Amino acid sequence: MVMGDLFVSVYHRDSVGDDPVSFVATLANLAAQRISGRFGLYLSPAAVDLYPKELLKNLYPDPEEEAVTLQLPCFPRATELSITFMGVDLRMPTTETFAKLTKLFISGVRFTDGGEEISQVVSLCCPCIETLELHSISGLRMLTVLARSLVSMVLSRILVLEQLLVAAGNLRHMLVDRCFVLSNTRTVMFLSVPALEQLLWQDRCPEVIQHWMLPSCLRRLVVAELELNYLFAAGGRSNFARILQLFKCVDTLRLEFPNAQDRTDQENLIENVNLPCHSELEFMLNHTRHTFGPTILNLLRKCSCVKKVTLQCSREVGYIPCPSNCNCRQLSVWTDNAINLDSLEWLAMFEFRATQDERSFIYYIMRNAKHLRKVSILFSLGANPTRRFFRKLCKLSTSSGCTVECYSH
Repeated sequence: MVMGDLFVSVYHRDSVGDDPVSFVATLANLAAQRISGRFGLYLSPAAVDLYPKELLKNLYPDPEEEAVTLQLPCFPRATELSITFMGVDLRMPTTETFAKLTKLFISGVRFTDGGEEISQVVSLCCPCIETLELHSISGLRMLTVLARSLVSMVLSRILVLEQLLVAAGNLRHMLVDRCFVLSNTRTVMFLSVPALEQLLWQDRCPEVIQHWMLPSCLRRLVVAELELNYLFAAGGRSNFARILQLFKCVDTLRLEFPNAQDRTDQENLIENVNLPCHSELEFMLNHTRHTFGPTILNLLRKCSCVKKVTLQCSREVGYIPCPSNCNCRQLSVWTDNAINLDSLEWLAMFEFRATQDERSFIYYIMRNAKHLRKVSILFSLGANPTRRFFRKLCKLSTSSGCTVECYSH
């Protein structure tokens, strides 16, 4: 009997007897030859008695330690496969073919072989795979993806990855999020992705990056600094600027990073960032107490061809700006003629609170961007701009000839 879609979820241990892993393994074996559509297995942490003390073991599994093991059967007819376990050693079938599989999603499992089986399955046993997503995988230290049919790949919270090799001629979308960050050995990445259109990167940069075929121009590149707790684990630096150096041309570049606490660190960041040629630039600045204007303008010094700049600052409740004599305000570029804004046509600012920092920045842009056509402002909830601010905008709009659009939530 052929079945279409089947999804199985186990939330409590007592709902399926004393051995929930054996239960889902038996069910998977029964369904493997029958499923012709989507198949999903979800086993909650409560179902396998995964206590907090086991989480560290799950992150660094001992190959010699006996673990709860699930041998996944081959699904030759299935089109999509979703496996979500926690604290279970997943074994992959490497001698059979997932002939029709187009999407593989795996989350929460652990591999005690370092990643050899999953690499073989993706590269040799899935001839039609288009989407690969691996989330919160423990013990995955080496991943090889050789898949011409692959279009989208998401790698998230693998944490201890040491080697990543991707050769995928049709890959369009790639996300790497906190995969190398806790690795304590030499890390290596090799890329051959000539059709890549979008890359989202929030991770520590591997020590060795090699590439053979990269696109001449990306549609979108997103590079984000690590969160503070991961940044400490990575030794204080993610070296994300090296990812920017891989691509010479980008349509839209998005940068997400905090202002450094120290002026010297901030100047070093600006000095070491080499931006690819791009027409749209998006800044996402994480919460700090420091002024952002000089940093953004210094980065714009390296963006002579940018036509649109989008800026959003995220702040915590109770945000208190730094004092007026703070070192960050001594990064004096506000009147530096070396900053060329001639190509800038559109400035958009989201979650605008009308702080002194934000007002000073928008005034500077409107005065110095000679070809500015439009300014878009989305006020944040609770923002209370003054009439004086609106009068100033109207005056600058009249003198510069640009249109100002204001929106509120």
